Amino acid sequence: MATFSRSTVRNGALGAVVGTALGFVPLVLLVAPFVGGGVAGYLERDGARRGAMAGAIAGVLMAALSAVVTGIVVFVRFGDLPFASLDAPLATLAVAGVLSLAAAVGQTLVAAVGGGLGGILEADRGRRGRAATAVPNGGFDRPWLVVLGSLVAGVVVFLAVAVVLTVVLDPLVWPSLLVSLPIGIVAGAAVAVLVHHLARQGRRGRVNWRTVGLGAVAVLVVSGLAVGGLALLGQQRIAESEDSTYTYEVTVDADESLESPTFYVPVPTENGTSEVGDQFVADVNYYRDAPTGGPGGAEPEPVNFTYELVDTEHGQLLAISADRIEVTESYFRVVENETMGWTEPVSPEEYDPDDPSMGARDDGSFTFEVTLVADERIDTADPFGGEPLLSPQYDRTAVDCPDRYFETQRCYEYESRVYAEYDTAENASVFLSAQLTGRNEWFSGGWTGNEYRERTSVELLGPQSGWHRTRAELEVGSGNYRR
Repeated sequence: MATFSRSTVRNGALGAVVGTALGFVPLVLLVAPFVGGGVAGYLERDGARRGAMAGAIAGVLMAALSAVVTGIVVFVRFGDLPFASLDAPLATLAVAGVLSLAAAVGQTLVAAVGGGLGGILEADRGRRGRAATAVPNGGFDRPWLVVLGSLVAGVVVFLAVAVVLTVVLDPLVWPSLLVSLPIGIVAGAAVAVLVHHLARQGRRGRVNWRTVGLGAVAVLVVSGLAVGGLALLGQQRIAESEDSTYTYEVTVDADESLESPTFYVPVPTENGTSEVGDQFVADVNYYRDAPTGGPGGAEPEPVNFTYELVDTEHGQLLAISADRIEVTESYFRVVENETMGWTEPVSPEEYDPDDPSMGARDDGSFTFEVTLVADERIDTADPFGGEPLLSPQYDRTAVDCPDRYFETQRCYEYESRVYAEYDTAENASVFLSAQLTGRNEWFSGGWTGNEYRERTSVELLGPQSGWHRTRAELEVGSGNYRR
């Protein structure tokens, strides 16, 4: 039975120093325990078992050194040790303790693997005599060919493991490359060392290839089962995180007060009905883009809007009405210090148009928005006929997308209609828009998804009472799609 010796502890300590130093190097820190354990095992010069023992000692010492260094850095930076307060919840302390223990055990195991491989590599190097050694079949050993083949095998395994794990872990861990890369490096290095060892021993008839083959098959089966299980968990995570929603937004932006305003705007419609419109009427909230404090520090008066779906000569539209929209001009000053800036209101008497730190803006911009959760995945690549679209639509024509980033992306233009009735100043300007977005979203290496979106808008000048043509844009198939 192997026992610790002073030289084993010394070699483990040297490996720990190397691993800890590498832990401060970007990217290399991902494999620092593996390299530190490998150094310890190589220095042990007594085969795989003693090398693994030296590597494990290096892993334990690296975990201890990391904890000490982290504690010192936190103490210097914040003046206290992590979780040093007696007021910290016991659950938090327990979770932190379990995570720290798991990290230390994992680091020790990786370092032990590195130590075992380092011991094998040193043993093979120690047995190597001259570059060309006679072998039983009368041929000659070619060390460079063995080394080249080992490196190729290691690189292939590294790439395969890194790529497969990056894809499989994508829905579970972000960024998955930070996990798959060190695992791929360890797997590639292990294969390279073992292939080199088996090739050299096999030429001398010292390898039971049947046993090696069975071991390789067992590793492949276990790895395949693990990857398959992770893939199933990943797909389950994607399915659980997937969310499909319709977002309908209407904007009214006036720079002068409006008397008795009424607007009819396009509404999302499917098969003659508008579930999104019903949700809008029942549950919409509006946001008023007003400077904080308003003139003299007063908040603008709320507007009592009413909403309903109305049948018109252009089909069903959304009606938004109010008795009056009072628009006032507010004045502000930009205040800055060395690190940040902000605005603060000023009175009309204080306002100086020649002062570059002062500005003016009105409070007549209103955004109405409602979101409806879909019961199933939205067909964002082909929403025609099966998904709600803004209505009415006239003369819809396919056009080139100005910015096409996806193969499934298609763009259209069409005409629509809005109705506006209100009294205001002759020089008043009112901007009116409606926008619909249907989106599927899920987590896979970060939040991603796909969508279709359309928007129609018009700018009106002076008092109004009647219908107006609007130009609209529709984009479908934008984003990423699950295969």
